[in-house]
Amino acid sequence: MTVRDAMHVGVVSCDPSTTVLEAVRLMNEKRLRSLVVLDFDCGLAGIVSEMDIVAARLVHEGGKPWDQMTVGEIMTNRVLTVTPDMSLQDAARILVNHRIHRVVVSDPDDLCKPIGILSLGDIMRYLERLERGEETAAETAPSEAKPTKRAKRARRATRRPTASTRKKTTRKRTVRA
Repeated sequence: MTVRDAMHVGVVSCDPSTTVLEAVRLMNEKRLRSLVVLDFDCGLAGIVSEMDIVAARLVHEGGKPWDQMTVGEIMTNRVLTVTPDMSLQDAARILVNHRIHRVVVSDPDDLCKPIGILSLGDIMRYLERLERGEETAAETAPSEAKPTKRAKRARRATRRPTASTRKKTTRKRTVRA
């Protein structure tokens, strides 16, 4: 099992001068929990997540309105990277030891070039697919592996108790005088 098996391929990015409001719009539009921040020199400058935005909204640093702040002001500068060929166990250990939710996956030949993101959720979904005996992520791209709304509804329906399996309960009624 390697990082490549579980990661999200592709990166949606912004630059440090992007306003927080623009970043929120982009994250909502693309249905993302984080954006990779790329600078003009090397590439990887940081990462901005939902938590960074929530913190900016609650703190209002320097009296500046949160929606006028830039991503560069609130992003996490210290970004850990992994390579696609790293073992999933080693990547999970990095996430747990550093108490972070995601790492940037970089091209091994150019660490400044992000090619994907690996989150704790990605690892959990991959392990769940393996446990169910489904094909590995290498055979199915992560975007294709997401269940549709219809599949989610069907799975939820199978978990609901039916009239025959539901425990019968009796309620005690108290009478007040």
